[in-house]
Amino acid sequence: AAAPAPLLALALALRTLNCFLVQTSFVPDEYWQSLEVAHRMGTEALDPDGSGEAFPFSWSSSVLNIHNYGYLTWEWTSSLRSYSYPLIFASMYKALQLLAKDNVQLLIWVPRLAQAVLAAFADVKLYLLVQHLENSETAKFVFFCQLCSWFTWYSCTRTLTNTMETILTIFALSHYPIKGSKMGNSCKYLALVALAIVIRPTAVIPWMPLVFNHFLQEQRKADLILHNCIPVGLVTVGTSLIIDRVFFGEWVLVQLNFLKFNVLQNLGTFYGSHPWHWYFTQGLPVVLGPHLPFFIHGCALAPRRYRIFLLAVIWTVLVYSTLSHKEFRFIYPVLPFCMI
Repeated sequence: AAAPAPLLALALALRTLNCFLVQTSFVPDEYWQSLEVAHRMGTEALDPDGSGEAFPFSWSSSVLNIHNYGYLTWEWTSSLRSYSYPLIFASMYKALQLLAKDNVQLLIWVPRLAQAVLAAFADVKLYLLVQHLENSETAKFVFFCQLCSWFTWYSCTRTLTNTMETILTIFALSHYPIKGSKMGNSCKYLALVALAIVIRPTAVIPWMPLVFNHFLQEQRKADLILHNCIPVGLVTVGTSLIIDRVFFGEWVLVQLNFLKFNVLQNLGTFYGSHPWHWYFTQGLPVVLGPHLPFFIHGCALAPRRYRIFLLAVIWTVLVYSTLSHKEFRFIYPVLPFCMI
């Protein structure tokens, strides 16, 4: 359904204001895993030590020649991060450079304003989803809660992979075939989920129960796999491989490296460790904030067909609880499920 113009205008205005009001720093990754990398996606990005030996495929250095400076953390030299997300901002920087508008203020604010616009569209998508599932009155309450969420306000305009993962999750949910509704486009939602996984591989965690649930309720299971899952997977993974091949100078599946490092080897403890119950006793309550009692009340009253969302929340928190290193932003993508 088309977004009501006044609703979209309100969301855009609020998220733009949101963007300019949030001037604090949250975590280093909002710069070191996006903007700094985008600023360096030129010749030096392919040869970080200047030796000419690290990445032998120097022909790719001419793909993007932006500013050629910006700090690359050890995660990039270890191929733990994909260039797919920074490429979005690198494209913005290149456009500003071509227009001779790449001054400091625009380099700072254009990426954040772009995130704000995407966040506004995600807000409206969430409204339309609930309107389709329930009614306009319920959708207004969900929309209001979304706009009043302190953690969304704090995070949604930041250039974090977690932010983009959350936005793509909302877009994917708007196409997810919930049992009992006539809505759903398998190819669209799977493509959005795949894109989220390319940007942040841990996006696979909240979507595992939903995709499995879709598979169980789908009558034409072979068609779902052959005509939707496999083509979408091949296109997204293939595109990611090509992008990373261009900028790393070698074939590398960074999503696999990321999961090995953070999940299988659990080496994220280098950045700190927390008790197993942290997400239940601190993480989720803090992220939900004043919405916590309403979330608990909603869990008790939710219709049976919506319990898959609750399962996704519980499953995600349980999986993340097995990892020693924990952060509030890691469970940000389950916030839309909680709002519903």
